[in-house]
Amino acid sequence: MLPKILLPVLSFILLSSATFAQVRKVQGVVRDAQTNERLAFVSIAANDGETGTTTNLEGQYQLQHNKPIRSLRFSYVGYASQVVYPDSSQILNVYLQPAAAQLQEVIVHGTGENPAHRIIRLATQNREKHQLENIPAYTYRTYNKLILTATDTRQVDFSDTLQLSPQDSAYLKMRKLLDKQHLFLMESITDYAYLKPGKTKETILATRVSGLQQPSFGVVAAEARDFSVYEDMPVFFGKRYLSPLSPGSTRKYDFLLQETVAINGDTTFVISFKPEAGKNFDGLEGLLYINSNGWAVQNVLAQSAANDDKRGIKLQQRYEQVGAQQQWFPTELDVEITVPQLSLKGHQPYGHLRTYITNINLNPNLRKSDFGVIALQQKADAHLQPDSYYQQFRPDSLNALETRTYQRLDSVGKADKLDRTIRVMEYLMAKQIPLGPVSIDIPRIFKVSAFEGVRLGFGMHTNALWSERFIVGGYWGYGFRDEQEKYGADATVILHKPSELQLKAAYSEDVSEPGGRNLPYQHKGLLSNYRPAILPDLTYTTHKSITLGGRLFRYLQAQTQLRQEQHRPTLGVAADAQPLAYNLTEGVISFRYAYGEKYMQQFNQKILMPGSYPVLWLQYTRGLNNILDGNYSYNKYDMKLETSLRHRTFGESSIILTGGLVDGHAPFVSLYNGYGSNNPEYKVYIGEGFETMRPYEFFSDRFMALFFAHNFGKRFLRTSFFKPDVVAVTNVGWGDLLQPLEGMLPEQFSTMNKGFYESGLLLNNIISSTFSGIGVGAFYRYGPYAFDKAKDNLRVKLTLTIAF
Repeated sequence: MLPKILLPVLSFILLSSATFAQVRKVQGVVRDAQTNERLAFVSIAANDGETGTTTNLEGQYQLQHNKPIRSLRFSYVGYASQVVYPDSSQILNVYLQPAAAQLQEVIVHGTGENPAHRIIRLATQNREKHQLENIPAYTYRTYNKLILTATDTRQVDFSDTLQLSPQDSAYLKMRKLLDKQHLFLMESITDYAYLKPGKTKETILATRVSGLQQPSFGVVAAEARDFSVYEDMPVFFGKRYLSPLSPGSTRKYDFLLQETVAINGDTTFVISFKPEAGKNFDGLEGLLYINSNGWAVQNVLAQSAANDDKRGIKLQQRYEQVGAQQQWFPTELDVEITVPQLSLKGHQPYGHLRTYITNINLNPNLRKSDFGVIALQQKADAHLQPDSYYQQFRPDSLNALETRTYQRLDSVGKADKLDRTIRVMEYLMAKQIPLGPVSIDIPRIFKVSAFEGVRLGFGMHTNALWSERFIVGGYWGYGFRDEQEKYGADATVILHKPSELQLKAAYSEDVSEPGGRNLPYQHKGLLSNYRPAILPDLTYTTHKSITLGGRLFRYLQAQTQLRQEQHRPTLGVAADAQPLAYNLTEGVISFRYAYGEKYMQQFNQKILMPGSYPVLWLQYTRGLNNILDGNYSYNKYDMKLETSLRHRTFGESSIILTGGLVDGHAPFVSLYNGYGSNNPEYKVYIGEGFETMRPYEFFSDRFMALFFAHNFGKRFLRTSFFKPDVVAVTNVGWGDLLQPLEGMLPEQFSTMNKGFYESGLLLNNIISSTFSGIGVGAFYRYGPYAFDKAKDNLRVKLTLTIAF
């Protein structure tokens, strides 16, 4: 027997050992027990809710408590909950089993109300205080990683096969490659700043792209970061969806309270959502984790609820409370993108973008002068940062697969000179092909129009390798239908690069549209340059000008121009008549105001980021008589307004309002044609203009026009095989002419003083692919200028849309 004096000592040691063995801190990874996939946003409650946490996007968790951790409950929607009792180990990895069935909705019979609806309404009522745009100012740093890889869709075992087909060999080769590396890997570190209202600036501090030594671009999580369920109609990767937290969403969405987790006195409600059956709107589906502390969104998992989207996109966002004010703020973002229509040797390619937000400062010292129109730019030395710089912000070191991706693709990039290929692609995006210090202008090589037929030519300008301040160039072309050559030259001096102030002199012998609209700073899209193809008559024009233009303020661009032109029209001129010539000298002042418009400086060029506010153009032109051979004196005023309006459930409207006035004596080439596009030989919808009006059917010296289109999306026609986007169009125009048209007979034109009306219906994307769609549109002309025969008022055209 032990001496009695040793018994208390031994008891103390045993009790102390038990105390020290008690776990107060635990960490690990939660995975799917069947697929080994890491699970994000798993709820973890310690000691029946005394404290808790959730896993991050990597499935990792870390939990520390001021009391011994006796039990941990792991719960996740779609999986069986699991309770674990920690022992002395602080590392605890957990594998959850998928549940056989989802939890069923619980109805409180006393009121008959879905319990999820009360929580959704509380979250909707508290939206404003959690919206990031309502914070006066903030800054943060991001680490971004984009992986492009592919998954095995076939899972074929060829171990017993002696002979393989070429397709099987390619499949095995791709599978072996993906076992060793990804297809592409890119990382970046950025600094982001925000100042209310709406001023943003992001700077890429470091960028690394597999295969490239000097990347001129970096990955940012703009789409995932800007997505907010607090908005009524958030943009979800190029498309707007009705938010599950928009007013009245309980009448549109089916909400289901899946789980309730109590932690530290707060409760997290896990609510699934999807569009109600029979409701026809662009909706999302996924999970909302709503915290009772401020009724804020803690986690979001969302994807498109439609099965007809051309891309599969899944988004996850994690929010945490930061700063002294405990503001809910996103700290982790995750996006997975797949294109179901694409297959890569039996594998499904997909992209995976993950972003971690750190260094959050809710009280930065920011000023308006810190922000310009360039919202995203890259530091000159961003591609020179060492791996140790990235390691500061990575949540974990690169794994063997990622490291091998850099090593292999970097060596391949050097051998294949991928940097040179990227430089060529950058110039192609800018519509130029570099040849040393000069660049070939791609649009000058080939054109097609009703007047010129096929036009072949050549154009060239100097680039930054020659000079960053001076640009000179010229072009030459030949139209095979009109059998005339065209040519021109210009020179530009960049006076002040930050304000885009530049002085340009130009000379050309070319063609122009009589009575066309000419406003500067119009960003031409892919489908914006088709109008020349429908014009049967153009004017031969000798043009000389000097132009000074730039940015007066952040959102205001201005341009002044003095030009001398001689117009030799073909419209209204008989074949055997003496050609007319109009000599014009004009002074022009133009303005473009686009509030909130931003640009990003990527791929060595400035790219427009479309805004949500109206864009306004104003222009004044003065015809100068007896100056530089000018023969006409007049004042000309032009205006154009573009905007779009969104409705939560009825789609989006596009509105263009334009007008003009010529006061004084001017030739018809300086007036306004009706802007019609009804050419029987042309069957494609243009988008701006009158689809049932002939190009030169009307002329006016004063006019107004409204072009209205409303896109209902797939709300009206959504079947298994027929899912077009339905667009309703109405165009209205008015014009008058108070002066005679010199050189034209009255029977050659009309005026629109009685009002011109047409309406149409477009069915876009009847035939669609991953990147584009083809549809059909029908337009009908009615009102005072309708034709006698109904069939003459009808115009049917093809429509072309771009998916991205």
